[in-house]
Formats: sequence, structure tokens, C-alpha cells
Amino acid sequence: MNEQEFDNLWQEAEIKELAHRMAQGYPAWAHRRKRRQNGIVAGLAIGVVVAFTPALWHPSVNDNYITVCCNRTNIDDSQWVNLASEMLANDIMI
Repeated sequence: MNEQEFDNLWQEAEIKELAHRMAQGYPAWAHRRKRRQNGIVAGLAIGVVVAFTPALWHPSVNDNYITVCCNRTNIDDSQWVNLASEMLANDIMI
């Protein structure tokens, strides 16, 4: 056996040993990879929930009405005067 044949046999043995170790380590690697993926997805889901939760707690309400409309004719004029003065008072306070 010459040196070239010995080197070829040595490389084949190293490759077989490496392939054997990789095959043995694959289940643990796949398990760690799956846990990492699940962790990333859970983190993103928590981030989305945290981002949108304040908007749900404090819905934006626009209380700044500039006009009042009513199609009922039986409402007394004094009620409209009171409503207008209350709206003006609110504008001054804000």
C-alpha cells in the first residue's frame, strides 16, 4: 500500500466517523432547532399582543362635536340654547 492509498483510506474513515457522529447528533439538533423556532414565534406573538393591547384599553373617542343635528321638531328651543351654552363652556375649558 502506498502513501496515496493510505491517505484515501484515512479520509474515508474520517468521513464515516464524522457522518456517524452527525447522524447521532441530529435528533438533539432538530429538537433544539424546533424549540428555537417555537420561541421566536411565541416572542413575535407576544410582541403583537403587547403592541395592540393599549389601543384596545383606550379606544380613541372624539368628543369634540362642532355641530348638533336633530330631525325632531318637538324639542323646545330652550334645550338647544342650553346645549349650545354647554358646548361653548366645554370649548373654553379645553
